[in-house]
Amino acid sequence: MISKSIGGDNKALSRRLFLLGTGTMAISAACSQNIVTSGSPSIDDLRYLKSGFADGLISPSTIIEGVPQRAPFLLYGSDGIPIVNDVPRLIPVTLQFPSGKSLELELKQFSEGIPTPYFPMFFESDEVGLHKVTYFIDETPQSLSFLVSGKGDVDLVQVGDSLRKTEIPTFDNPLGFSVICTRFDPCPYHYMTIEEALSNSLPTVLLVSTPGFCQTSICGPSLEILIELLGKSTDSLNVIHAEVYIDPEKIAEVENFQSLLSPAIRDYGMSFEPSLIVANSDNNVVSRLDYMFDKFEMENALSLIS
Repeated sequence: MISKSIGGDNKALSRRLFLLGTGTMAISAACSQNIVTSGSPSIDDLRYLKSGFADGLISPSTIIEGVPQRAPFLLYGSDGIPIVNDVPRLIPVTLQFPSGKSLELELKQFSEGIPTPYFPMFFESDEVGLHKVTYFIDETPQSLSFLVSGKGDVDLVQVGDSLRKTEIPTFDNPLGFSVICTRFDPCPYHYMTIEEALSNSLPTVLLVSTPGFCQTSICGPSLEILIELLGKSTDSLNVIHAEVYIDPEKIAEVENFQSLLSPAIRDYGMSFEPSLIVANSDNNVVSRLDYMFDKFEMENALSLIS
């Protein structure tokens, strides 16, 4: 998720589409994913769910078949801004698969430690193609769609996969990065390389985020929450923070901003940030949280290696 834009130019748009943010897309794009049936409230009163993940309609899907998936949604108002007050605790939905079968689910609100509530949908599909979510908001039936990709079409590390080798700079070896940590006060998670983490017998927590450039209420707090949960001393864990850009100050200057992406983004197959990847002492991934996650979800992920 990228919150920094450069005057609305094409480069800024490309960044938003590559590292798909949930707070940066226009209401026209959001409404294109939603169908509101007859008897709807006026446009001024409209509330609707919008995908907070790469859904395959605006940018390539990051949801794949055959393994458990987490797809977060946000509740938007007619102004195209996520709603933060008077948000329901649960939203019942029906997930319709391409084959026609359906699954009844409840989307629970998560918002601990972050100002913007979101609704993750946990599911698994063995079908590739267009999936549809139908639901009621304010007694109004609505729907949205997203694509599920084949396993071979998405390079993201999945739960059960091994941690991947990549180059992540440290305070001792910046690897040519202009900034090791974009946090206002550099965080304490830049002393260990991923190679060192892979070679010892400790569990690993890897946070990929750019706090200095992703300052929205959705993605900005992830590093702060991690520091709150783990503190500065992490003798029993490998904790690594990886930045998104090699030289963030050059984003507005280059024609191909992807040339500035860090090796971690490329090697982990990411088209977004932030992402929290948790692996056990055998270097097997036990949890991955993407796009938006609150303190409760982060605590649950970390409990898997405690």
